Amino acid sequence: MSVYYNQKALRITTADVYSVTTYNMTTTLSEDVDGGFQFQGYHTGSGCGGADTGVLILLRDTIAWTKMCFKFEGTGTAACWSFMNTSNGNYGSSTGTPTGNMFDYNASFDRVYDNYLTWEVSAYQTHDRAYACDNNADNFFRFNSGEFKRFRMTRRRNVGAGLAGIHHGRSCNTTGSGSATKISDIFVW
Repeated sequence: MSVYYNQKALRITTADVYSVTTYNMTTTLSEDVDGGFQFQGYHTGSGCGGADTGVLILLRDTIAWTKMCFKFEGTGTAACWSFMNTSNGNYGSSTGTPTGNMFDYNASFDRVYDNYLTWEVSAYQTHDRAYACDNNADNFFRFNSGEFKRFRMTRRRNVGAGLAGIHHGRSCNTTGSGSATKISDIFVW
């Protein structure tokens, strides 16, 4: 157990994961590492008129939870990307639930922190936290292709929508082993 926002939080392990669904990705790791579930894979679809790419990790309903946080690390570049998003692009939607059954990102309730090569860079601070599909200078995912970009995100669950979890999708992106996604340190409360 850990504590987030003065709440006892449960670290997610493989036993808590209902399913991992990928579309145009090669999974390289989907198991417990250092006491918590971790997913790693690389993107094989490039989108932009063709098939996009994504991963959906749904959690079991064996515990009651309304909030989640996770760590994202990614390499490669993408003009279009989404994290549990409904209002605009749902890249990787062939995974089944591009919203992850989470509420849309709202800065009044949700949070992005522990950033590296993302929103801590002043040039990227004005960009949306859950979605992009542009070649704008403030789209962090268009730059630093060889280094891991990193952040932690806290989101709210839409409890009435069913099983919920993490979704990340990309389009107009690089592919292959240099275009990777790693999701780890998942906690719910």
